[in-house]
Amino acid sequence: MHERRSCSARRRGRDISRCPTWPRGPAARVPSPPVTWLRRLATWIGLGVLAIAALAIGAALARWAWVACCYAPVAPTHAAQKAAYLESLPRVDPARAPRFVVILFDDLGYGDLSVQGNRLIRTPAIDQLAAQGLRMTQFYAASPVCTPSRAALLSGRYPVRSHTHQHVFFAEELAAATLRKMLGAANELPRDEILLPEALGAAGYATGLVGKWHLGGIPGHLPNDFGFGEYYGVLWSNDMQPLHVWRDRAIEIRDETPFSRFGYFDEDGERQPRGVDQRLLTRRYTEEAIAFLERHRDEPFFLLLSHTAPHVPHFPDPEHAGRSAGGPYGDLVEDLDRSTGAVLAALERLGLASTTLVVVTSDNGGDYEGSTGGLRGRKQDTYEGGMRVPMLVRWPERVEAGAVSDAMAMHTDLFPTLLALAGLPLPADRAIDGADLAPVWLRGAASPHERLFYFPTLGAEPEAVRDARFKYRRATGQELRSKPHLSDLALDAEAHNLAKRHPDDAARLAGALAEMARSVRENPRGWR
Repeated sequence: MHERRSCSARRRGRDISRCPTWPRGPAARVPSPPVTWLRRLATWIGLGVLAIAALAIGAALARWAWVACCYAPVAPTHAAQKAAYLESLPRVDPARAPRFVVILFDDLGYGDLSVQGNRLIRTPAIDQLAAQGLRMTQFYAASPVCTPSRAALLSGRYPVRSHTHQHVFFAEELAAATLRKMLGAANELPRDEILLPEALGAAGYATGLVGKWHLGGIPGHLPNDFGFGEYYGVLWSNDMQPLHVWRDRAIEIRDETPFSRFGYFDEDGERQPRGVDQRLLTRRYTEEAIAFLERHRDEPFFLLLSHTAPHVPHFPDPEHAGRSAGGPYGDLVEDLDRSTGAVLAALERLGLASTTLVVVTSDNGGDYEGSTGGLRGRKQDTYEGGMRVPMLVRWPERVEAGAVSDAMAMHTDLFPTLLALAGLPLPADRAIDGADLAPVWLRGAASPHERLFYFPTLGAEPEAVRDARFKYRRATGQELRSKPHLSDLALDAEAHNLAKRHPDDAARLAGALAEMARSVRENPRGWR
């Protein structure tokens, strides 16, 4: 006690030399060496992080400025070859040339039609079309998402060929479109791609697109720039803003929804966008499609009726809303069935049914609603549920009524098939990945394909391959414990991995997948 009082007194008098608990000398002012270096290290790390962040922000701003002032679409390296091909096409005989109507649904699942086994959604018009024609049970989209799938359908080429393999295109006003360009991904179809309406139009067909385009929204990349003589519809998916309705190159109905207020796009249709009434889009598309048929009843035509439904958001027609046991989604599908029935009735009324080939399909598998028909996976997956889609073909007196085919085929086949039926040659300067399905449709032949490749939502190389029996899917790392997977599609919906049971088949398909990947790496656009 005496020592404490003595030291306290000496501290007050600044005499601390004999107080054992008071730090003396340099240690009273300088931290220990380990603490000093830790502080310095933390400071340098912080400065390094700030410097990296500053460089990243600066690079992003520079890239944004470049996109804003200097961005150009993918250079059309084969524009001359395209022009030469189109100029070389012969004119068809109007009295003998077949007419074509392709009805394309958006995100319709493999099991969403009653003819495909759905017990909640009623589709009597489409069921009747199937009874009058051919139903294909092994038919695929070329991609599990919209843009690349549509490009493949119209060009006959896998998505990587048309530079559409990096997910979907976005409305030009959205930040996502700018981000795509900043990352080096195009947001429009290259001008040197040859689309089905361009070839048919050059041969004398009237060509029209009603509905969704989703292949570009800047001048030079609109539907009229790729062979569609007439266009009415929306440039993007119906969940993107602004959702203007266009007629040819001009906006006819302007979307007045406050920008980026996505609350207006309610899944169940309780809140409506302004200006464009999505509840009536299917009805408008149907009226425009029938008007096109009436205008061109005396000439060969190609009509693509490209619905925005049943893609989200779900806005069924108020005249029929609430009737389907499948809820708002089911209402939308039944709206599409009524639309299909009206188009078929118009062909009958105009006396065109026997000379018109009608195709009904979907751009990819179903999204989070709807039915995959028991298949594994959904939209954005390379599993069957994401890419196997309904395919119905009707051509009275040419396609056998009530026929069912298990020949494997893909959207890429429409390009060569319709050109073959019109008597037109394929372009020789590029790879056409599709094959002519006319023998399958008209004579019940086997598939013209030895194998089909599944390209993913995002990526230039295929993720899976199938032959007549087996499907091989490489390890993607997207799922826990991802590993190569072999399925016997004749017996199983990808529930069991048979790679060890059938190692030779797994190795054979793995080799084919690797060879295709090598091919697209070396020549992604497939030029010859």
